[in-house]
Amino acid sequence: MASPLVNPSQLRPLSLPDKVLARPRLLLQLQDAAARGCRLVLLSAPLGYGKSTLLAQYATRLHTPWAWYRLDQADNQPLHLLLHLSRALGLPAPEHSLLPADEARLWSAVLQRLEQQDDGFTLFLDDLHLLRAERSRRYLEQLLRFGPPGLKVMAASEGAPELALNHLRRDERLAVIDARELAVDSEEIRQLASDRGAKLDSDALYQLRAGSEGWITGLLFWFTAYREQAPASPQPELLRGVTRQAYAYVTDFLCEEVLARLPEELLAFLERTAVVQTFDPALANLLGERADAERLIRQAQRRDLFIEQRAGERVEYRYHRVLREVLYQHLQQRDPQLLQQLHQRAAAWLLEQHRYSEAIHQYGRARDFNAVLATAERHTFDLLRDGQVNALVDLLGQVEVNGQTGSDHFTLAISEASIVMVTNDIARSKACIQRLRLLQRQGVQRNPERVQQTIAYLRTLLALLGGNLRHGIELAGQKLQRYPQRNAAGSVLRFNRARCLFELGQLAAARRDVEQALGEFDEFGFSGFANIPHLLLGQIELAEGDSLAALRRFLALESQSPATASRNFYELFHHLGLGLVFVQQGHLEQARQRLAKAETLALGFPHSAALVQVLHHKACLYDAMGEAGKALARWDEARRLARQFRQFGLYRLAGAWRARLAVRERDQDFILAWLQEWHWCQRHYGEDLMPDEWLAYAWVQRHLGQPAVARQILANLREQAEAEHNHRLQLDLWLLDAALQRDRGEQNAALTCLDEALQLAAAHGFGQLLHHEGRELAELFRQLLQPPVRRQAGLERPLPAREQLELLLARLGGGESKTTPLLEPLTRRELDVLRRMARGQTNQQLADGLFVSLSTVKTHINNLFRKLDVSDRDTALRAARELRLLD
Repeated sequence: MASPLVNPSQLRPLSLPDKVLARPRLLLQLQDAAARGCRLVLLSAPLGYGKSTLLAQYATRLHTPWAWYRLDQADNQPLHLLLHLSRALGLPAPEHSLLPADEARLWSAVLQRLEQQDDGFTLFLDDLHLLRAERSRRYLEQLLRFGPPGLKVMAASEGAPELALNHLRRDERLAVIDARELAVDSEEIRQLASDRGAKLDSDALYQLRAGSEGWITGLLFWFTAYREQAPASPQPELLRGVTRQAYAYVTDFLCEEVLARLPEELLAFLERTAVVQTFDPALANLLGERADAERLIRQAQRRDLFIEQRAGERVEYRYHRVLREVLYQHLQQRDPQLLQQLHQRAAAWLLEQHRYSEAIHQYGRARDFNAVLATAERHTFDLLRDGQVNALVDLLGQVEVNGQTGSDHFTLAISEASIVMVTNDIARSKACIQRLRLLQRQGVQRNPERVQQTIAYLRTLLALLGGNLRHGIELAGQKLQRYPQRNAAGSVLRFNRARCLFELGQLAAARRDVEQALGEFDEFGFSGFANIPHLLLGQIELAEGDSLAALRRFLALESQSPATASRNFYELFHHLGLGLVFVQQGHLEQARQRLAKAETLALGFPHSAALVQVLHHKACLYDAMGEAGKALARWDEARRLARQFRQFGLYRLAGAWRARLAVRERDQDFILAWLQEWHWCQRHYGEDLMPDEWLAYAWVQRHLGQPAVARQILANLREQAEAEHNHRLQLDLWLLDAALQRDRGEQNAALTCLDEALQLAAAHGFGQLLHHEGRELAELFRQLLQPPVRRQAGLERPLPAREQLELLLARLGGGESKTTPLLEPLTRRELDVLRRMARGQTNQQLADGLFVSLSTVKTHINNLFRKLDVSDRDTALRAARELRLLD
């Protein structure tokens, strides 16, 4: 008879809904962690991130035994814990009421049952954070430390569980997947929308991603509200209604599941600190009118109340956007006067800390527009250091001065000019130029040279974004010569010229300008904005083949990144930079993670600011990974947004890469449409097109049967690449040259081109020879590795080291196997020799069994050793088994 103490609901996994979101990326992470020997895989995130669902999905895929156990408060009694653990493992229920003396017997039975699981066993523990009593925790700690070798524990917890885990971390047997990894990305939101019949355009999906910060529970409520309203089309007013209803659902959910269970003291503290986007203990004490903020912060962290700790110059904290809004509304409804006082208090403190945009945001929420204007008056160019552009742009438009809108005020017009350097908003840039010129004519100015420089850098920004690169270079040169005053406006003007030079492939001149501008930005204290020119300098280093220098640059930016939310936008650029480094080095999964972080940040700001750039590089990544469908979708979306924002330079860049993929996909319709755009650009800009555009045009001309045109472009680009030490472009050109040589039957010449590419890639740390167009040359690369073929082609330089070849040509073996394929495959006879060696045959037995001479056997064995990169039989057999060459 089952014990009356057993709660059966604790021993079964969550029932999966029919439309559960497939999360192959996370499921693969769980699988990889288990495969590499992790004892504990911990999903640690606040309520509603899909932890239990993910574990249940993983459990249904397991082919080895497993058990499920959802903990609750009663499990802090050891007998309750051990009874349920034994029942989860399939042990019979006790036939009598349990006594404390039964504790040791139950524990022994649990251990014995686990020891019997020879093929491995997975124990799923849900709600692990509820286990707090020391005696109960001790049992799980013993399992983690001394459990049988085949035991794997997969656990979900709201925050870090109160278990001793550092020994697992030390031994690399702990894997933690946190809220950042569990947050759904844009592709998953798109899938959620499709599964629920929500026909949303890209802008609506972006707003969902930004508003939810990837919290899946909030998204599910949104789709519930969408279904209930059953809109015929995603019209803006209907979507606003859906969002309001979803917000009401989320508010009720958080109140029921989180806020109603909090002590009154902690709830009041959360409400007061929710008026700011980030806070440290000092600001929290000020807002909470107390001296023990750190104690309450620790309480919130233990409960994992959607609070994120950010390491930087000082430790700061932020609430999830959804929770912050709910707490803010609570306080606003209960005590609006206190809310206004808190905004004023926070603004004054932030101003003392030189966090100007956040101070302006707080003054604006307090509706103290005089303070907003005074702050902007004193700190016009200081605002460039901050990245909280959303609130600043909105508030500048609200301020009224002498009956005029704030944007007609001279200082605010200058401030707005600084902001558009970050937002890349062409329409606002044009309007800003007109306002500055109007104010000039009205005589409302104090520094005419700075105004001229400001207008000039706005015009060069328009030239850069619009793709009129030569005009941007010439305009910047003229204005720098005419207005040589050393100030921030001149530095921005010089930086814009560097950007135009880089896009035209003039790396040396671009480097000189951006290094000088960076030095000046450092003098002026533009620590945040400087991330943007650092990205450009890193891109120059990558083009020159110095990925290690670029890696050091972006890692340094990451380590120096302040914790304040006002810098969040600028953090985007070191994530983007690291993504570009990892793509170039061939570390594609690391690149994916970094670009995903960059996209998440970009979604929180005006889409014109950086989203198009991030989407373009994500498309390049997907193309490198061989995921053509995702690459096409990202490039098409990047081009749509770029056209919408009139950023025609980025539109053309994305189009050039999209055209290269269209050639490989035989997408004739896109090729013809792109050619029309190409000819328009050539008529307007002549030879002043980006190297990416010329390279794409060469591939298109080869595809259209015009090799002579492609070869002429190749020669022109090669001359520029050599002059500018642009090794990245040289690598692409060697691949194009190899394809052209192969087309006309010049096999040895094609192999020579590929050997040049291989040697160049090895010398400069490239890891992408089989990305993009390199895939269609895979067979030529295989031949290039064969010693007889190399001798016939007259290639005398030795091949790069095996480790480099494995990175550069990792896909030659086909597929995405976790084992490294042989770059030079074994012949049928060599495989036969290998199998006989595995059976322990001597050289003489091999010769007798194969009816060949002893010297022939030795030749086969030497070839085996060379191809496996080993020097003896034992190592050869071990390598063969790792590569699955032996049954």
